[in-house]
Amino acid sequence: MNMVMNRFEQFSFKRAFVALIMTALVFALMAPLSAKAAAADGTYNVDYTVLKDQTNETSRLDSYLTKPAQVTVANGKNVVRLTVKSSNLITAFKVEQNGVLQDATVVSTNTANNTRVVEFEVADLNAKVNAYAEITIPVIGYTGKYDVQLQFDEI
Repeated sequence: MNMVMNRFEQFSFKRAFVALIMTALVFALMAPLSAKAAAADGTYNVDYTVLKDQTNETSRLDSYLTKPAQVTVANGKNVVRLTVKSSNLITAFKVEQNGVLQDATVVSTNTANNTRVVEFEVADLNAKVNAYAEITIPVIGYTGKYDVQLQFDEI
């Protein structure tokens, strides 16, 4: 009887050991597949959504920005350019940089089309980017202040 139990214990141990090794091997092989590689240097058109603060719901501000964004990747840095529509109504547009909201750099302004192009650096395009905007409509005496997040699609 003792000999039969010994064989059974050896068989169970071997089986458990093989199962453990196989599981570890599967996870080791899958890990590189789940990590997102950095995009190659270049310029990309990337769709994005402006989300209401701390939600996955589209913000009203989304309609004031054209799609797609232009993303330039160079030496590991991501520089995003957005075109702001109704530029005269968007009195402030800030993006979080190193934990602080900073004015996005105005690259160009087109008064005839009432647009402006702004740019800012984004460390991680896979993460939501905190932003802030003010919309002022003097005719109706409206000023809206919007804390939002920018969610970029994959390159």
